[in-house]
Amino acid sequence: MTLNPPPAAGSGASSTRERLEQKHRSRIPRRTFTLPQRLRGYLDALVFAFLLAMFIRSYVFELFMIPTGSMTPTLIGDVAGEAAFLDYNDNGILDVVYTFNHGGIQQSRLQVFLMNEDGTYRDLIFLENVDRARAAQIASRSPQRRDMIIVNKFAYWFRQPRRGDISVFKVPDRPDPQAPDGRSIFHPEKPVYIKRVIGRPGETVVLPPMDTVRLGPNDPNRYSNKLGGVEVHLRHQPVLIEGEPLTGGRFDELIYFPRPQSGRPYPMPTDPPTVQEVPPDGVLMLGDNSASSSDGRYWGDVPLTHLRGKAVLRYAPLRAFGFLR
Repeated sequence: MTLNPPPAAGSGASSTRERLEQKHRSRIPRRTFTLPQRLRGYLDALVFAFLLAMFIRSYVFELFMIPTGSMTPTLIGDVAGEAAFLDYNDNGILDVVYTFNHGGIQQSRLQVFLMNEDGTYRDLIFLENVDRARAAQIASRSPQRRDMIIVNKFAYWFRQPRRGDISVFKVPDRPDPQAPDGRSIFHPEKPVYIKRVIGRPGETVVLPPMDTVRLGPNDPNRYSNKLGGVEVHLRHQPVLIEGEPLTGGRFDELIYFPRPQSGRPYPMPTDPPTVQEVPPDGVLMLGDNSASSSDGRYWGDVPLTHLRGKAVLRYAPLRAFGFLR
C-alpha cells in the first residue's frame, strides 16, 4: 500500500481555502450608488466643510486685509496712501516712505519711517516741499504691498486686552469730529478698524506736546537729500499713563503725538496736549501712523464689547511673514 504524504502547509490547503473565500465573496452583491446618492454624499461633505469654516471664522481665526495707512509702518496698506520703500539714510535697510496720494494727486509732503532690521522704526521724519515728480517716480518704482493678517478671535474670551495689543474692533457708531457734517465714524464699507491698545479701562492717558526741528536742504545734520525738501524731525515725549511715562520694550519705538490742530499733519510745540479719560468698559486705541490715523484721539474709547480679536500673524506678503508685535 502506498501512502500519500499530507499536503504541505501553505499549498493545497491554503489554495482550497482561498477558493472557498472567493466563492463566498462572489455571492455577496456589490452595492452600487446612484447619481443622486453620490451627489448627496458630496453635498454633505461640502456642508460640513462650510460649517466648520464658518465656526473657525466666527470663533477661532479670521483673515483680514489692511486697507489703509493708519498702522504704517507696522502694517502696510496702500489705499489712503502709497507706501514706497527706499534706503533713505544709506544704512543698507529699506525705509518706508509714505506718500500722500489723495485723489490721484501726488502731494509735496512725505513721511519717512527710518526702519530697523527687525521691522520696527526708530525715527519719523516729515519731508515738506519735496519734488513731486521725484516722489512719484520713487513710488512707481517701489514694489506694491498690502499686508494680510490672521486675527485670533478668542484672545479676549478669558482676559482683557493688554497694552500694546494690535486689535481689530467694530467701529463705534458715534459722530466724527473731523467731519464737517458730523457724520458717524461708522461706515458700512469700513465696519472694522485695526489699531493698537494704549489706554486700558479706567486710565487717564496724556499725549504731551512735542517739539519740531526743521533742517533745510543744505543742512549738514539732515539724513539725506535724495528727495529734497525740508526735513522736519519730531522730538516727542513719552505717552503718560496715570502720570507715568509709557516706556520700555516696544513703546520706546512708537511715536504717538497729540492730535494736530487746524488740519496740520503734525502738532506744533504750542499745541495743547491730548487728554483722554478711558471709561471702565473701554480701551483707547491709537494708530501707529499718528499723522494719518482716525483713532481714539478724535473719537474716544472703544467699548470692550466691540473688540473682535487680536492680530497675531502677517502671512502675506511672504517677504514680510512673521508674528506681530
